[in-house]
Amino acid sequence: MYQKYFVWSFDDGLEQDRRIVQTLKQYNLGATFHLNSGLFGDRTYEGRIGNLGMTEVPADRFDKSKKHLLPYVEHFRLQEEEAVELYRGFEIASHTAHHVNLLRCDDATRRKEIGDDVEALSALFGQQVVGLAFPYGVGAKQCRNVLQSCGVSYARTIGTAKDFSFPVDPLALPMTSWHVKKNALQRLQAFFDTTPKNGDLFFLMFAHGYEFDFETKESNWQKFEAICRMVSGRDDVICCSIGDAFRMHEGEEPLFLYK
Repeated sequence: MYQKYFVWSFDDGLEQDRRIVQTLKQYNLGATFHLNSGLFGDRTYEGRIGNLGMTEVPADRFDKSKKHLLPYVEHFRLQEEEAVELYRGFEIASHTAHHVNLLRCDDATRRKEIGDDVEALSALFGQQVVGLAFPYGVGAKQCRNVLQSCGVSYARTIGTAKDFSFPVDPLALPMTSWHVKKNALQRLQAFFDTTPKNGDLFFLMFAHGYEFDFETKESNWQKFEAICRMVSGRDDVICCSIGDAFRMHEGEEPLFLYK
């Protein structure tokens, strides 16, 4: 019998993840968190245009008393010790050690940023890290050999999947939707309404925790919880980590929290 998999994919390891994890546990849902081992505790402010974060300002240079051209929200990364406790039971994946643009790096830098991050996160969280999310969504073509040499078996881009077919190229994994998209809920409902007839179906919902603080029509905490509630109420959908979706697709046992 073919399955339908839904996965949440969160980047950066932010303080907003406290509320995200609480909600995921409330609805008994799995997820994957993509972290930067070299940036624990880093604090910046993110300026947005519409529903997209466009610029970061270090906290020690940000004057909250001034009027700013863009609206800003906190982009504060968790401290290492808290992150270990908060994400217990969830899949951890790489986002490179220092959130570098892999398209602009040479292979030596790519290998260090990815390899060091995988090694550090694996040791810190006591799990073998096998996934990655490309910072800025770029570098899949240039990093394929490096990813394989670092033990990475799947890597998420910010390309958008055309349908709900199970991914054929895990090292250039597209998202199915970004929660800020106007059609995110409609696309999710279409996934629910699709019957898997010729293979497993897959839906990857991407987000940064800080985006829920935007409180715009398309990017807010209410929408996040609505998505969780929609998925949790389905008996025909498995909500899990990205890695576990691939494992179960291959007939293996899941390793992390899932519904």
